[in-house]
Amino acid sequence: MRSTRPRGPRSLWRASALLGFLLPLSCSPGPAPQAARDPAPLSEAPPPDGRPVISIIAPADSQLEDMLKSLRVELSDEYRVTISPLRVEESSPEAVGRIVARDRPRAVVLVNNSTVLLYRSWVRTTPTPPVALILMASFAEELQRTVPNSVAISYEVPAVTAMVGLRTLGLDVRQVGVVYRQGFASHIARQETLMQVEKLTFVKQELSNKPRVQDLRAALVRLQRAEVDAIWLPNDNGLLSPTFLTDVWLPYVDRLGAPVVVAVRSLVNEHAEFGTFAAIPDTQALTLQAADLLYELGDADWKLRASDVRLPISVKRLVDVRLARRFGLDSSQFGKVDFLVGR
Repeated sequence: MRSTRPRGPRSLWRASALLGFLLPLSCSPGPAPQAARDPAPLSEAPPPDGRPVISIIAPADSQLEDMLKSLRVELSDEYRVTISPLRVEESSPEAVGRIVARDRPRAVVLVNNSTVLLYRSWVRTTPTPPVALILMASFAEELQRTVPNSVAISYEVPAVTAMVGLRTLGLDVRQVGVVYRQGFASHIARQETLMQVEKLTFVKQELSNKPRVQDLRAALVRLQRAEVDAIWLPNDNGLLSPTFLTDVWLPYVDRLGAPVVVAVRSLVNEHAEFGTFAAIPDTQALTLQAADLLYELGDADWKLRASDVRLPISVKRLVDVRLARRFGLDSSQFGKVDFLVGR
């Protein structure tokens, strides 16, 4: 692998194509947002009607609206569901507390890492918090353990599921390269255990929690030398910053000689030519799974039998057609993929 060439217009354009989609959707763990100013007054909740309340707290993002409305419909036979969109960058843990005080819910649904972090800061000062269900949050296993009285549905499709999907497209995957930060070592270990069932092994490159550009470059050089069959990229925005995308991932990805398997739909982007394949949760199925779990909790009188993290029950697969052909994937099998990008 040669040293990185100076960034040209094409590299910067490819990076901007990714960042335009990735940054608004990024949800991997990070520092809790700081309140820029006092939050706006809460909207009035619907009047009580005798049904128990479930409060959904989510970022104010139009891309989430359909999913949240569907979840409310699934629960509406038995529960009064309130949806409280937050401008997270302008909000605070106190705003979350005001929502809970207003609604007095039996359960709180927390969507996205940023909302969970606000709730976590508030709940640590509360002796008897309601049950919380964490949705659409990256590294949910790590996050759920830090939130009292909570359960979660993982938003990461296991690496083994993604690699089996890649095998259906004709790639003989055996060794999978993975670059990760030290704080996510336990997550990678769990993935590695699941991989063994399919006789898949990780070639691991562990970086510090605050890696430098040269650290990531060196890790990719080592993966290339190891001649891995594919690279699996977890949804960690610590490794998907604008600097890393522009200075490392995009200049190097063409030279790795292996498809990059990603966990975010927007990273399979025909203009950026980055992710070849993605396996992501089916949002509609995720909504039904969340509703079923909340009904289950209600039947148990809102007492947790186990603070666990459940895997998504259904997966959607995407492939970048041009990159797939470049890596010799079998185009006759593309009919098995849910979304074809760039055909």
